[in-house]
Amino acid sequence: MANDLIQVYLKDQLSKINQRNKFVDGNIVNWTSSKAALIELIYALHAYRAYDNGTVDIKVITKIFEKSFNIDLGDFYHTYLEIKNRKINRTKFLDELRGCLIKKMDDQDEK
Repeated sequence: MANDLIQVYLKDQLSKINQRNKFVDGNIVNWTSSKAALIELIYALHAYRAYDNGTVDIKVITKIFEKSFNIDLGDFYHTYLEIKNRKINRTKFLDELRGCLIKKMDDQDEK
């Protein structure tokens, strides 16, 4: 009987995990870039006050991104401090994003 209860519990937990991982139309979206890159993006959006006119706490935004992209960002405050203390190019990921978007637009203009 105990084994049956454990089995039911484990199936329930797996079901919850699978439900969390379904983002849109049953598709799972995983963040495949670095954790630091996502944290840099989250902090940039927070600084820009992109959510609810800047009234949302960074912890809430981080949890939303973690669930949306199926990733555990761990101690994101510490990672932010590491980003902040970079000697060269503090906004490395954001700069790369900007460059990629401009290149894509330029490439499309050439067609």
